[in-house]
Amino acid sequence: MKRNHHLKDLVENIGKTEEMILLHKTNSSLPVIVSQYEAIKVKQVSELIDGLAMPPYQTIESISVIKHLLNKFYPDIPEGLVKQKELKELEDTI
Repeated sequence: MKRNHHLKDLVENIGKTEEMILLHKTNSSLPVIVSQYEAIKVKQVSELIDGLAMPPYQTIESISVIKHLLNKFYPDIPEGLVKQKELKELEDTI
């Protein structure tokens, strides 16, 4: 139960981080500030995915939640984004 609460907190924090990204983008802040918030968001989403990929959530249902998470927080991921060699090889394998 404690773990589920932590994951819910992460979802809320990701939403707050997105608000900060939007705020700084619309207020023409320094791009470095936006980049910092985007890096925080990536870390938060990664932590949430890690939490969903571990027992007891490690099921097809958790994969569905991960898919929903990615669609919600990264709806417009462009094609051809992957440049890192190891990830590109994995993407090509898939």
